[in-house]
Amino acid sequence: MRITNSMLSNTILKNISASYERLEKYEAQLSSGKLFRRPSDNPITVKQAMDIRASLKDIDQYLGNIEDGISWLDTADTALRNASDLLHRAKELAVRGANATNSQDELQAIALEVDQLLENMISIGNTTFADRYVFAGHKTTMVPFTNAGSTVNYNGDSGSISYEIEKGITAQVNLPGDNVFKGTTDVFQVLIDLRDHLRAGNYSAVSQDTSRVDDALDAITNALTVIGARTNHLELTRDRQEQAKINLSEILSNIEDADLAEVIVKLKMEENVYQSALLTGSMAMQKSLIDFLK
Repeated sequence: MRITNSMLSNTILKNISASYERLEKYEAQLSSGKLFRRPSDNPITVKQAMDIRASLKDIDQYLGNIEDGISWLDTADTALRNASDLLHRAKELAVRGANATNSQDELQAIALEVDQLLENMISIGNTTFADRYVFAGHKTTMVPFTNAGSTVNYNGDSGSISYEIEKGITAQVNLPGDNVFKGTTDVFQVLIDLRDHLRAGNYSAVSQDTSRVDDALDAITNALTVIGARTNHLELTRDRQEQAKINLSEILSNIEDADLAEVIVKLKMEENVYQSALLTGSMAMQKSLIDFLK
């Protein structure tokens, strides 16, 4: 087979072009830190990377939901711990007021403090988180508890608020106020009755109110137990999601991140190959018919 000058030139140009493409690829990897710039570079690997990125996005959403849920539960926990402290004080006042040696003025003073405890309890029931009422059920924009004098009205509902914390798994983060404060024991009514019995000087009724305050404390304690269990569940799930995020991030890095040290070596080698191809090509293509006739 006869090798013509045109064939030789085409071969040289083809080799130079191929070397330049490899050189440009390594330069791009070095500047971006990534092995691939477009799906066509490696369709299967790029698809894997895209799937992992989608999973990481989902995990970020789950983690955001978990953090919001924990904050919601922490707010409720703080509120109910304050409610518990308040009821302990109410128990002390009930025990003191049940003593028949108290004068009417002393009973009125105790009743006044109980009334203040009632107002504080209503404020606790109306606790907010991020401008949402924590104990209002679904009606988070409506004030859940209002004082009607002889009773406290609940304006919320029994709706539960749940967040997705894993694929297909949700967790409830709220406790509706009708369950916490006005369930088996109406916490507000216990304080109202204690106040009114003190004002009326009804020592027997005040004595019975001490056990009713204990019932109210039990209701708050039970709610705190539920909050604690839900918070633990969310924290454990958060730990798993954060570990999954670390694992997926490492896999993604292995798939698409370039080994810069290796890329630099390949780049230097390809630069030498490219320069050699240019030099060899220029020397070969400079030959003319006159050069061969000499």
